[in-house]
Amino acid sequence: MGLETGNYISALVQTNPVSSDNVSEGDDHLQLIKKILKQNFPVGTDSVGPDQAVQVLIAKDSPGPTVDTSATGHAARAMGLLWLDTTNNLLKVRNQANDAWITLAVDPETSNSVDINAGTIDGTTIGAAAASTAVVSSLNVNADGATVTGIKDEDDMSSDSAVKLATQQSIKAYVDTQLTAEDLDISTDTGGPIAIDLDSETLAISGGEGIDTSSTGSTVTIAAEEATSANKGVASFSTDNFLVSSGAVTVKDAGIANAELADMAANTVKVRNANSSGVPSDLALATTEIMIGDGTGFTAAALSGDVSMTNAGAVTVDSIQGTSVTSTAPTNDQYMKYSSASSEWQMVSIVGDDKLTTKGDLLVYNTVDSETRLPVGTDTYVLTADSTATNGVDWAAVSVADGAITNVKINASAGIDASKLADGSVSDAEFQYIGTLSSNAQTQLDGKSATTGNASIATVGTVSAGSWEATDVAVLHGGTGASSASSARTNLGLVIDTDVQAYDADTAKTDVDQSWAGTQRGTPSVVTDGTLDLDTANNFKYTPGAADTLEFSNESAGQAGFITLINPSAYTISLGSEVKKGASWDVSTAGTYLISYYSDGTSVYVSASEALS
Repeated sequence: MGLETGNYISALVQTNPVSSDNVSEGDDHLQLIKKILKQNFPVGTDSVGPDQAVQVLIAKDSPGPTVDTSATGHAARAMGLLWLDTTNNLLKVRNQANDAWITLAVDPETSNSVDINAGTIDGTTIGAAAASTAVVSSLNVNADGATVTGIKDEDDMSSDSAVKLATQQSIKAYVDTQLTAEDLDISTDTGGPIAIDLDSETLAISGGEGIDTSSTGSTVTIAAEEATSANKGVASFSTDNFLVSSGAVTVKDAGIANAELADMAANTVKVRNANSSGVPSDLALATTEIMIGDGTGFTAAALSGDVSMTNAGAVTVDSIQGTSVTSTAPTNDQYMKYSSASSEWQMVSIVGDDKLTTKGDLLVYNTVDSETRLPVGTDTYVLTADSTATNGVDWAAVSVADGAITNVKINASAGIDASKLADGSVSDAEFQYIGTLSSNAQTQLDGKSATTGNASIATVGTVSAGSWEATDVAVLHGGTGASSASSARTNLGLVIDTDVQAYDADTAKTDVDQSWAGTQRGTPSVVTDGTLDLDTANNFKYTPGAADTLEFSNESAGQAGFITLINPSAYTISLGSEVKKGASWDVSTAGTYLISYYSDGTSVYVSASEALS
């Protein structure tokens, strides 16, 4: 049997009952239909009067019920269909054309009372020009982006609401209170400050001696009174007259018609000396005179001595320390020079322009150009007298040509100890150049005795290079026999390590590049004083014990090295005047720093690392 169950019309199945159902089951279908009709359309029940509105089943859905809008369907059946839009909580009615929904601005899920009758709300026409007398319990208006949700009657406006309107009475009460509480504060040169109550008091503007006040409409006028002999005020003057008043001093021109000043003589000023009292006295000023004060009074005097002044105020230096200055105007590049012949300071032209243009230039004299520029020479060249040169001197390299030194005598009278050359009997020993010797030739000094004559250098044989120790060498005094290099040096009368330096293969040469051995590297000098002596070392380990100044002594051009600076307690490390640093220099923070330096002989340039860990 096709018998459904349910409480709403939507539960009814259109195909029930089926043809095979028993006739006796028809009452079940009828009873189901009655039950659903009474539950959905309760009219004239015992508890509800017969005039009560019928409760209509509302389609509740979102986005909306499916409606057949086809021309062949049952479109007319959807007209008037009620739909509860659950998304917006609004009731909507299907229009007669069955092609759109009409929205009723009523939320059916909230208890509401709406009385709309023929374009009025509670009898007041909607949109009427006259003010509505409608009484509303709440208000929500959105205009110009501001939302108003109600009206407050609050005299002090303490709620500070951005969405409530204030009543007229509240606004007036609030403004009155604020005006009553406000004062206009005024201060003056004399007397204490005053406060004018804006609600109950009036500001009075009063004049004084020489000042009048008046008001017309909304304008207040403050004007100065005209001066009279009995009243202070403002006096008017012609273009040629003036009056300056400062304290007790009054300066005036003879043309002023003021009765109080009419007795002043021409070209005078009123002055008051330090010890005077009463009325100021007149001080006459003649042409080009000025008034000078000395602390006790004033005098009129003209400029005198080395300067003079016109009545237009132009000052001229006529002399220097009593000696006159020429009236001839100076020209470009001239200087002032005293001439004893003319007994005056005169303008003299400089002889030529500056001739020196480059560092190292010299200004020299010659018979052709007088004073002239000698350009700087080549590095290592020396200035040498040269009669063939235009200037009589020239830059030249120091050199000695082959064979240029001959018969150079070394004798005792020249300060040479003859005992160092022989056994003490040589008095005028002579080295004589006797020609080119091969690299393997060995020579000896044949000393002079009292009877044999001058000593000479003689070739004593050809030997293999570097074999001095096994070579027969003639002894110093002329004999021939076996002799070692050491005995030959001894025979010269020279003491090793006293008169000559002993040969040492480890001695560094300065004219060739060499590899540095470990013993030749710079051992750092350990110091606590910031003054580093560059003669003692080139590397330093510097640990200050307090605030200090890092500086150098014995600076040598080209010397460079490193400084390990250990700052244990953030001591302030200043720099000497010869030390040059960069903008990022900072070694005054506690830490260990590696400082590199280079000296040009005058300044020392330093650069520090950041603190090293």
